[in-house]
Amino acid sequence: MDQKLLLINIEDQSAERINSILKKEFPLLNINAPINSDIVPDCIDKILPDIVLFDFDISENQIQKNIDLLEYITKNKKLPVIALSSSKNYNALFKAGAINFIHKPFKDVTLISNINTAFNLKGIINSIRIKEKVIDEKNQKIQFQVENELKQREMITRKNKEIMADIRYASRIQHAILPQLDFIEKFFHDYFILHQPKRHVSGDFYWVSCQGNKKIIAVGDCTGHGISGALMHMLGSAFLKEIIVGNNFSTASDILEQLRDHIMQSLNQTGETGEAQDGLDISLCIIDCENNKLQFSGANNPVYIIKNNELTEIKGDRMPVGIHINFNKPFTNHNIDLEPNDQIYLFSDGYADQFGGPHGKKFRYKQFKELLVKVSHEPMNIQKEILNNVHDNWRGEAEQIDDILVFGLKIK
Repeated sequence: MDQKLLLINIEDQSAERINSILKKEFPLLNINAPINSDIVPDCIDKILPDIVLFDFDISENQIQKNIDLLEYITKNKKLPVIALSSSKNYNALFKAGAINFIHKPFKDVTLISNINTAFNLKGIINSIRIKEKVIDEKNQKIQFQVENELKQREMITRKNKEIMADIRYASRIQHAILPQLDFIEKFFHDYFILHQPKRHVSGDFYWVSCQGNKKIIAVGDCTGHGISGALMHMLGSAFLKEIIVGNNFSTASDILEQLRDHIMQSLNQTGETGEAQDGLDISLCIIDCENNKLQFSGANNPVYIIKNNELTEIKGDRMPVGIHINFNKPFTNHNIDLEPNDQIYLFSDGYADQFGGPHGKKFRYKQFKELLVKVSHEPMNIQKEILNNVHDNWRGEAEQIDDILVFGLKIK
């Protein structure tokens, strides 16, 4: 399906560059010629764009007028707007409804990533609205269907099946966003991924990339689980792609600091009382295969390295990627020498925090470390099987309390 982009207050020269960048990445994208803000309402009704790119550096004497127009587009027309500006004063734009902010001058990958994110979010929002409408209509019907208990039961069963079908579809979308196994196996041959969402969709995610001789692995744990966690996963993955694929980093800690800036800007986090505290915990490694070096940086999450049957824990900084009392503090970059047969483990907190056992207590990290050392002599695929069986036996009939993700890797 063709998608439409509306440009507002974009100068001709900038519009030509935007058109050149986006036509290569989105050949079916219909980019409408730049228009003056005075005729925006009529143009929106005529063009029916999917997203809007709005330059706020034009007509500086009409800033409030443009802010009012932005609120009209986002609140009345329900359209996602990406704001362009050479100013760093983006708070007013986010409060008026902009979903993202591009600081000028910008790189091609920044524009492409923002447009991709906008289309993804618009698709998710539209899907949720449709599903909410369908569910509301069905709930109303159920309230009036009181003819007999059998008919009510049949309708509820059918409704639940449809909701589960929608959730399973959302799960397929999330799995498509995660790195595929054939992609991971281009870079790693001896590894395992144990991923058990609490529900069908998850706030835990993993990321794998390769830049030259450096392999990058990350395991993230987003605020919440289910749909809310999955939406944060989409944001985190999109921003990691922008930072890493664009090669806009120097160290592992640099990646986390840039990711934190992106998350805070996207969620309009400024540190004000009462605002959303959403974000993510993450452990991220850069493996230099040529020099047998590892860089690690973590936000609340550590990395475990097993050498010669001994486990070393390298802790992450005690702050998330997102708003926090220490959000201006840089992340720590750790450098570690690697040797053949070293084993690296990245993970979320779901495995260690699971309640179970004979006394209904948490599994805890001490027991988790002991288990990893115990199985470290086994092949990676067997390690995954043992970890999975131990978790299932520990949990028993208890409810799984969180998403679970463990990523294990053996150095050649």
